[in-house]
Amino acid sequence: MVQRKMGKRMEKKMTKNIQLLRLSSGEELIADVDLNGIDTDTVIVKDAIVLIPAGEGKIGFMPFMPYTKAKDGVEIDMKWIMFMVDPIQEMIEQHRNATSQIAIPDKKIIS
Repeated sequence: MVQRKMGKRMEKKMTKNIQLLRLSSGEELIADVDLNGIDTDTVIVKDAIVLIPAGEGKIGFMPFMPYTKAKDGVEIDMKWIMFMVDPIQEMIEQHRNATSQIAIPDKKIIS
């Protein structure tokens, strides 16, 4: 969360750091990653989704740890993360659609 002072009022801007992670277990996650965990050896993943190969070049989404009450995220030790990279824009948009409470329309212009 970034705060900017505008006159006498404070404006809060929510920014997400959507990353693709591969865990040492082989799972691939797309999530909002907070790099400022409790200590420097951890990250906090929020709105995490497991990517599942669905055949023919398709990928399915499944919530990560859906049976928990971890609404504020799950802290993962960096030793369990093999790599973390920026996903392509299409994956970021699919993550946003899958985790949003609001239906988000395509960016197409009606003609």
